[in-house]
Amino acid sequence: MRISSFTLSANVAQGFIYYNTLSDRFVLVSHAAHGKICDGRIQDLSESERESLLGAGIITHKTQSEEKEQLFAEYKDCSSEKNEEYDLTLLPSLDCNLRCWYCYESHIRGSHLEPCVQKNVISFIRNICESPTIKRVNVQMFGGEPLLYFKEELYPVLKEAKEMVNSYGKNIRFFFVTNATPIQDEWLPLFQDLNASFQISIDGCKEKHNKVKRDITTKEPTYEKVVKTMHNLCATYPSCYVNLRINYDDVTLNRIPLVVDDVCDIPSYQLGFHLERVWQTKRKNEDTIEELRKGIQYILSRGYSVSYMNLHRRSYSCKASKVHQCVISYDGKVYKCTGRDFTPTLQEGFLEDTGKIRWNVEKLNKRMAIVTYNHDACLNCQLLPLCWGPCNQKLLECPDEIKRFCQKELMEIPLEEWLIYEFNNRLIRQAYQK
Repeated sequence: MRISSFTLSANVAQGFIYYNTLSDRFVLVSHAAHGKICDGRIQDLSESERESLLGAGIITHKTQSEEKEQLFAEYKDCSSEKNEEYDLTLLPSLDCNLRCWYCYESHIRGSHLEPCVQKNVISFIRNICESPTIKRVNVQMFGGEPLLYFKEELYPVLKEAKEMVNSYGKNIRFFFVTNATPIQDEWLPLFQDLNASFQISIDGCKEKHNKVKRDITTKEPTYEKVVKTMHNLCATYPSCYVNLRINYDDVTLNRIPLVVDDVCDIPSYQLGFHLERVWQTKRKNEDTIEELRKGIQYILSRGYSVSYMNLHRRSYSCKASKVHQCVISYDGKVYKCTGRDFTPTLQEGFLEDTGKIRWNVEKLNKRMAIVTYNHDACLNCQLLPLCWGPCNQKLLECPDEIKRFCQKELMEIPLEEWLIYEFNNRLIRQAYQK
């Protein structure tokens, strides 16, 4: 019996938090039990302590090689034809009603989901459903701003897709990545019909948000509209969930509590927070690290879960590593990556009238041949089951710059603090799931 290679620990007042990244399980032990574990006296733990730690995978009978073999098999199955889920991203438009200064996309004014593409998307989803392997279709709307032509173009497609997938006895989920400003009250029942979830972004605080996110036509600020829309969505149907992404920089970090206070009457089972640094801004300044700590602690103190960094239990680095994944644009062009501009250089296929994708096989094979974790730094990292290394797009572009993209290196707070926050997140989620 040994401590798992994927076990992390953190000291708290009540004892020690142990977390196994492979099993995704937490256990809180006493300081005395922690001392025995550190001294290699696992046999001196009480029977209940040993059973708890074994059940969570924190101590294990498996060798390090066996643990890694389990992970590698999981990655292989998830990225292969064996995967029971299909991840489809739709780009209904590459236009946007805002112009955020940090956006990496070149917007295409007036672009919208062409009628022939609407029909071909339905055929594509029908083809997915006819696969005996696929049990669930996850449809994510991205852009541009995906809701610019929601009622007249996108909703009819999604409604038909829902009815068709359900007719096959399979499940479908809809997720919108949106700035939320186009949403109208009359659309709320339509989102309820889709049982939709959302990622909505706010830029740091009201003052900063209104400078960054102003409507390009009316020039009006949008913060109040976004906050009101979130309230309306969550009030319309209890299963609505909003992941509120706060884009922060060094200036706006200390204003995070003000954003939380503006939405704190939304129940915690309908709202969670994600903190994301605007990538062009600096990091790891001692003053801003302290403000980041305070922001995370404030969100937790209000009873909400909060994610920081893209670290969570999964079986792949990025969905683009999966065979059962694609990004279909408004004009039928097909991509794999949503983290880059949608240019001809990055196009990897085209959606045909048959509802099948004509892939650029050479491009696709080059991408799919990449094993994202196949580097010494990743293979020996305890965070491997939460990260899986840089995505295949980054490795296509910069195969020798692994450290530059390492999430552990980019983390602004110590790993032990992150672990404590994740433990508190788990307690919050368990509380509202009861």
